[in-house]
Amino acid sequence: MARIRLASDEECAVRNSRMAERGVSRADAYTQFVPNMGRLLSIRPEIGVPFGELFGVLMVEPGGLTRTQREMIAIVASGANRCHY
Repeated sequence: MARIRLASDEECAVRNSRMAERGVSRADAYTQFVPNMGRLLSIRPEIGVPFGELFGVLMVEPGGLTRTQREMIAIVASGANRCHY
């Protein structure tokens, strides 16, 4: 059970539409099932939308690492920090 309030499906839909208006696209998996991190960011759209844009730049746009390599770095860093996400 979450210790802080998470956004409802409706609030998440609003965030997704605001992101879409700014040209930020998400995979179908993220629009059909909103993970808890997405629900948390939906509470504060003024933070969540720019965070989503940053995530897109860091994880999706072309760069020196593949998407898989970037995900692996995130997994190792999360494990080292004992983060379950």
